[in-house]
Amino acid sequence: MPPSPSTLSRGQRLALIVVGCFVLVVLWVGSSATKDPASRHLDTYLPSLSLTSLSSPSLSRKDPLAYRRFLEETTSPANLTTHSPTLTFDHIYVLSLPARQDRRADMRRIADALGVTIEFVDAADKREPFLKWIAERVKESRDERRKVMAAARNRSPSSIGGLKIGSDWITPFPGDLSAFTPSSSKPLPDRFPHFPLTSPSYTGGAKTWVSHLESLHSAGGRHTSLRPSDPNLNVSSLLWDPREKLGVRQVHEGVISTYWGQTRAMKRMLENGDRTALILEDDVDIEWDLERLWKGIERRLPRNKETAEEEWDVTYLGHCWGGEFQKPQYLHPLLHRSTGPMCLHAYALTATGAHTLLSHLLDPWSAFSTAVDLVIPSLLHIQDLLDPRWASRDHGDGIRHAPLVRSWSVVPPLVVQRKDGPSDLQKGTGSPWRGVLRDSTMERIKRGDGTWGDEWDDVFDPSNVDPATQLRCGPV
Repeated sequence: MPPSPSTLSRGQRLALIVVGCFVLVVLWVGSSATKDPASRHLDTYLPSLSLTSLSSPSLSRKDPLAYRRFLEETTSPANLTTHSPTLTFDHIYVLSLPARQDRRADMRRIADALGVTIEFVDAADKREPFLKWIAERVKESRDERRKVMAAARNRSPSSIGGLKIGSDWITPFPGDLSAFTPSSSKPLPDRFPHFPLTSPSYTGGAKTWVSHLESLHSAGGRHTSLRPSDPNLNVSSLLWDPREKLGVRQVHEGVISTYWGQTRAMKRMLENGDRTALILEDDVDIEWDLERLWKGIERRLPRNKETAEEEWDVTYLGHCWGGEFQKPQYLHPLLHRSTGPMCLHAYALTATGAHTLLSHLLDPWSAFSTAVDLVIPSLLHIQDLLDPRWASRDHGDGIRHAPLVRSWSVVPPLVVQRKDGPSDLQKGTGSPWRGVLRDSTMERIKRGDGTWGDEWDDVFDPSNVDPATQLRCGPV
């Protein structure tokens, strides 16, 4: 007969307690090890609930978000539950004039609110003399381009021009594309020949005015030493296009400055070895949940299944004056193939896309001849004229041609222009296009510091509808 507790010594009782505790620990560890990871994870949220009681009334009284948090943690892709200070990109660049410290301060506040890191890329002041030097070169290249295109189309040089989407100044094909019929046995139209104009004053073996400009920029910013032949040159008059009826589309110093700045941001991305980057202008407002929204969209963009490389060039997170909802949704309710997106205040770019765009933007036949945001919509328009199935069609010359540009748009935009200060390009605050965010980061900032006034609240005025809303809701 075992000894009664009363006959055990104090040391024996202590030993039994220790052994009992050890056995309980072993049994608890063993039972935990048999649980699958999801069940163990669930226990951290629901330590006293069974799976059958997850939707019971008692659960809502204890913790109504417990099951939601469980599903969030166990079913979301890994990158959706972890914060990235660059939103999956290698860098976030903000194109900004150094003199606009007010805008830079606003962008830093937005970055702090979103918990992201930004890098400023200096834009060029539109009063810089080298921009007039560029304008003189654009005039020369346009004159030469007119000759080549007029000969290819058997038309008068005066018929060449225009600054709308599909502009003659942008197309890489001098011939008349309206006469081109896509065919599996027909090659693509001829492209422009090598650019003929050069100058003995170009340094470093530069063969064109663009390569001369770029070599000086790479040599410690020496491009700023370039001067026009006439210091009082009127750029608007020099580059006025008589075939364009809308004055707002004409090229002036501000247009050339913006063109220069956007190419600097793209080149910075390549210099830093980025795989992808987000490029912003400094007058934007951003969706509060941008990170989560973008991560959901980004994983739906085309990707090579074998190499995991991105198979897209540019994705517009913000755009204006384009009906970007016109093509079908692509694997995500907010993602569409681009139709004709204007404005460059927010776009994602791959390294391949940067190379592709720079090859068009810095082609001496067309560089700086139009507003920079006209280039991608024009390439898309030309691409559709040649063959809507461009990317998957063999045109008969043994080469499967890549599209001119692989562009996508997020609709509605996740980034809009603020329109709360003077524009550096146009009178007042710029064009009337605005757009509305679901949850404005800037509004949250202003409400947080007590500077948000009732006058900022959106009020629907049927006589003054925002063009962005009108386009999305009107007939197509």
